[in-house]
Amino acid sequence: MRLLSLIAACLIAAPAVAETSEQKAERCAAQAGIVEAAVTLRQDGRRQKRATRKILKSDPVKGTKYEANVDVLVAWIYTLPAAQLNADTVQTFRQACLDFEQKPE
Repeated sequence: MRLLSLIAACLIAAPAVAETSEQKAERCAAQAGIVEAAVTLRQDGRRQKRATRKILKSDPVKGTKYEANVDVLVAWIYTLPAAQLNADTVQTFRQACLDFEQKPE
């Protein structure tokens, strides 16, 4: 349930303009990379604020439009039970992102 709530929140924040399949794949890959980094940092015992700062300073994120996603995605990872911190979490997020279809208003 938490996963669906987060995905809905992230995707609502997605641009209102239509994106190409290539743009969608790029966005989902970037966001999944943030999720993966957050999972790793949490597994390594890093605190949430430290994980957020580290991801914001990382090469794939620093200076990009995806910086705005870091706080929300890291916060979500830190709400998950430890048993859910695995590659399946990242893959589920990536697939949900790719499957999302924004409906025109």
